[in-house]
Amino acid sequence: MYGLDRACVFVDVKTDILYVRERIKIMFPHSFSESLTNYLNNYKIDKRNINYIKLEEKKLKRITTIKIDFSYPRFFSEDNIYPLSDELKKTTVEDNLVKLINKLIDYEITINDIKYEYFEFTTQEVVGNFYKFHNIISYFFKALTRKYNDLDKVQYYNFDKNQNKFYTTGFTFQPTPGWKIRLYSKGHENNKKKLKKVKGAIFRLEHRLSKKIIKNYFEYNSANFIKIEEIKKCIQSTISQALGKIMIEEIEKSVEVLKEKFVDFRCQDLDSLVRDNLEWIFDYKIIDDIVTSSSNKCYRQIVFYRSKIKNILIHSQQRGSPQRDFFSNIERLEQFLVNIILFNCKVKCDTKNHLAFFCKK
Repeated sequence: MYGLDRACVFVDVKTDILYVRERIKIMFPHSFSESLTNYLNNYKIDKRNINYIKLEEKKLKRITTIKIDFSYPRFFSEDNIYPLSDELKKTTVEDNLVKLINKLIDYEITINDIKYEYFEFTTQEVVGNFYKFHNIISYFFKALTRKYNDLDKVQYYNFDKNQNKFYTTGFTFQPTPGWKIRLYSKGHENNKKKLKKVKGAIFRLEHRLSKKIIKNYFEYNSANFIKIEEIKKCIQSTISQALGKIMIEEIEKSVEVLKEKFVDFRCQDLDSLVRDNLEWIFDYKIIDDIVTSSSNKCYRQIVFYRSKIKNILIHSQQRGSPQRDFFSNIERLEQFLVNIILFNCKVKCDTKNHLAFFCKK
């Protein structure tokens, strides 16, 4: 699933800022105002799908800039669990913004006048347990950190009192100015804030793109001219290709590290060797393939190694913290690449074909 979530539009108007302030007070009497300067106001609205209204006076040009921070899906629902993917509904939301702005000023604008300050394009997938994607999230974060000189990054963890373990809840990462990534469990976030609960984890990836990035991709930032499907295709042909590539490179790097670590290992060292390299073991199938392919021992001894490694990983994920899963990550990786990153790629791993990626643009 993909679509738009939060966004901010702006418009420059010739109406005096004092007039607009008074109209906001009348229309939203319970709004909270932050008077940042004499020429800058920020009103916290929190009504229906409107989050904030920001005013900025540009005296030399004799104009007032009105910025409206809002949610696309919350125009039709009490929450934003599911992003807006319908083009007609997108137009309805933007028409409503135009009506709101026209009530704040002393003349009328049209939908062609409002432009994006930013928008959040979202992909998401309903998954069973979010913690099972720990290795996916961890490798993706490492891949981003290795590739980009990040401007801002934060990893999030929580603590499960029943399991007595930490577990990942996602991260935020800003690779470049104007582009920020947020990866998290939307279901968990919703259940903390809303009375209406959702079952299961919703794996969500958000791309927040600023007006500069939007202009670079679309040559303009007029809200009504940019369609959801166009955004998806643009991201799929640019951002998705970059993210898919660095994710694959990160996993391949871990494979090379493991190959070096497990060269000519001794049986008595196997337990400590596996436990010391858990961060490099993306999935059991990978380490199973490495040991099977590189060992010069007899078949019976190799079977023993494979069984022992499997048991070590099972024990580690049962006892260790943070919560993670060393099994079925190859299948989860393909799901992540295709449905979350929007990178068309099939992933296979076995003792015949080893780890292989079959990708299409």
